Amino acid sequence: MSKADEIKLSFINSLQDPEYFTQKILNKKLWSIQSEILKSVRDNSRTAVRSCHGIGKTFTAAMCILWFLYTHEKSIVLSTAPTWRQVEKLIWKEIRSAYRDAVIPLGGSLAPKTPELHLIFNEWYAAGLSTNEPDRFQGFHEEHILCVVDEAAGVNIDIFEAVEGILTSSGARLLLIGNPTSIGTPFYDAFMKPGFKTFHISAFDTPNFTHSGITQEDISSGAWKDKVKEIPYPKLITPQWVADRYISWGEESAPYQVRIMGNFPQQGEDTLIPLVWIELAMERWNDTPEGDFYKLGVDVAAYGMDKTVIAERRGSKVMPLNVYSQKNTRETAGLVINIARENKIRNISVDEIGVGRGVVDSLEEEGFENVGVNVAEKSRDSERFHNLRAELWWNFREKLDPEKEPIALPPDDELLSELAAVKYKIDARGAIQIESKDDMKKRLGHSPDRADAVVLAFAENNHEGFAMSGGSLYVNEFFR
Repeated sequence: MSKADEIKLSFINSLQDPEYFTQKILNKKLWSIQSEILKSVRDNSRTAVRSCHGIGKTFTAAMCILWFLYTHEKSIVLSTAPTWRQVEKLIWKEIRSAYRDAVIPLGGSLAPKTPELHLIFNEWYAAGLSTNEPDRFQGFHEEHILCVVDEAAGVNIDIFEAVEGILTSSGARLLLIGNPTSIGTPFYDAFMKPGFKTFHISAFDTPNFTHSGITQEDISSGAWKDKVKEIPYPKLITPQWVADRYISWGEESAPYQVRIMGNFPQQGEDTLIPLVWIELAMERWNDTPEGDFYKLGVDVAAYGMDKTVIAERRGSKVMPLNVYSQKNTRETAGLVINIARENKIRNISVDEIGVGRGVVDSLEEEGFENVGVNVAEKSRDSERFHNLRAELWWNFREKLDPEKEPIALPPDDELLSELAAVKYKIDARGAIQIESKDDMKKRLGHSPDRADAVVLAFAENNHEGFAMSGGSLYVNEFFR
């Protein structure tokens, strides 16, 4: 058989077997469930995959895109994700890598700077689209069309409605894939209603666990350490990572259930901040520029297991947190002063309850004014909020709303866990009341120091204390 005949036979085989195409032509290795997902897209009009963190979801989506494009004549493949970075830097990074590593030249024109791959320009191609313009998903009609939605839980419902309009042909396919970070979304509905072939993948279904027979019980007891012989897929989620999160998050926490077990969060009506809002805020971090308004939020810990945390805010972006252990108030004040002077920051909010009062006194001795915040005080809007703590947390929650102009948070697993754990209720007066720090500490086993520091970084204070404008706190920039 000639080389040309071999290539022709390879493509004929790959029409029926996406696993063959991926491994023999793209030269990429699949593990068992990844292969099943690709075959589901071949056999079913709609496929939805919810999974834990680190199983190669984006890689799987990229392989699906290339297989479908090259084995369906004059096909159109569209990919999207909650942020442009996820489209351009993640899924299309995988596409470019596989395109370059293919054992034979795939042909077509791969755009150097934009997420586009054309076999016949504007007739047979794949493209990545952003999710801020639903209209861009309209007008695509081909017999063979595939739409891939990566991290689907975070994609706006308007995009799903637009996508439905292009999935009208007999050869249309839809792949939804991602962490199950939010309920009440089209991604959630895909698992609750008929019409989708669905996959649910926990860490314990992945090869680094199944290879050694590691279970949740092994993680809980520590027995996993004796079972691990090798890590066959080093890029995938590992037992060590899961064990660390088991200790820091707890098995019943929303982050553990989502990122380890691949479960949708059991998000009750008393959860203050949806997990998906926090995930999106952290995903935005790399692409969010630093603003020219600087502020520090400081949560002070006494000696013990609690942490002193200094959160630095630059515009709508929170920088990586400064976390310290075993610092007295003078040492903490010195750390705050050093960061403030280095960055020319005059706007500081310190929780002054308990040991924080000593830090406030030290800062005031150095000429910093109006830095103390007593969250137990009465709020400005006392009819709506139980106390100042409730007002600050609620306003922070509003700043995370992806439908508005949301802030960006640094990728930080501990911060994510603390923010996702905050609960609220309506008190006897009908006002919003946030769970106390002491109650959270009893429930979580540690104080939510990171979360409180970040909230204080958005507690915008002025000479009169806290002021409200249009329902949100505002700042007088005389501090700068």
